[in-house]
Amino acid sequence: MANGSKANGMKVAHVVVITPKRCGLYETTRELVAGLRNLGVDSRLVDPDIAANTLHPQEQEDRGALIADMNWALSADLIVSHSGYETTALGKTQQPVVHVAHGRPHSTFIGEAQGGIPVYSYHWRENFNTRIKAVVTFWQQHLELHRVMFPDKRCEYIPSSVDLERWNPEGPSGYKFGGERAAINAVITDPWRDDVDQFFTLNAFANWARDVKSAKVHIFGGPDDLGKRPGWGALLRRIQENGNLGEIKGWVTGGLDNVYRAASFALTPHVIDVRTVRDSMACGCPVVRVPGPSIDNSRQDIADALAKSRTEVRKEAERRFNPAETARQFKRLLETF
Repeated sequence: MANGSKANGMKVAHVVVITPKRCGLYETTRELVAGLRNLGVDSRLVDPDIAANTLHPQEQEDRGALIADMNWALSADLIVSHSGYETTALGKTQQPVVHVAHGRPHSTFIGEAQGGIPVYSYHWRENFNTRIKAVVTFWQQHLELHRVMFPDKRCEYIPSSVDLERWNPEGPSGYKFGGERAAINAVITDPWRDDVDQFFTLNAFANWARDVKSAKVHIFGGPDDLGKRPGWGALLRRIQENGNLGEIKGWVTGGLDNVYRAASFALTPHVIDVRTVRDSMACGCPVVRVPGPSIDNSRQDIADALAKSRTEVRKEAERRFNPAETARQFKRLLETF
């Protein structure tokens, strides 16, 4: 696209709660903003809840993405909303809006059904909001689900990305897994959520590892009291009795990139390429998906993962999750306004 394109002359405010290096939604947004700036689009991160956000940084730049306040957003040509619900500050703006739906629709629905934030009801109302010009999802599998909730809006799929410089195979790889490092180390790093848990993922590993005493599974991002929770404690004890249970930790001080570089493979219940999948692959760590109760193929899937070279996995991540390509496709969308 030519440098003199319409998008290059636009000011685009990406409204998102800013929590550097702590939130996958923020990191994905930051990558998009940095990528658009590399293409000549004046995009900036804007925090609508800055007064109440204790994690908001003092800096005005974060790894290639500029940070601005709501006053800058008020003078922007377009608002890109990365929030799943309306905020008071965002409601005061008057510009056309592109809504980026980061979340998984099923999780969003369950959250509201169980008394959480009424995001689904917000989506229903926003279908009638004439300011919203398009709805974007980073997941091809979710496109039709969003078209149900936004029948009067333009819904677009744009591929997800990952910071290929931040997540890479070249950094430290000597993570010791809390002294539980084995010859073969599987990791689970997906948070426990209402619409998905790790029951089948753990069973798939345990089934494969019954005769593999040199393997351990390490769990990150789960509840701190996971081993004491009803049901989970019994399952984890069974895996431990077989000698296959490693480190269980809610937070990794040294960074998950170090974990992925040291891991033999990662396990996930997700079919879509969630943040942990993209980060893992960018670090060269192969991913095994266990999306449901059928774990018959998991043995072969794990064998296939162990046979992959880390270079091969990294190249796949570069091809599928390239932030420059995500920015180019988003810029093409901006050209239509």
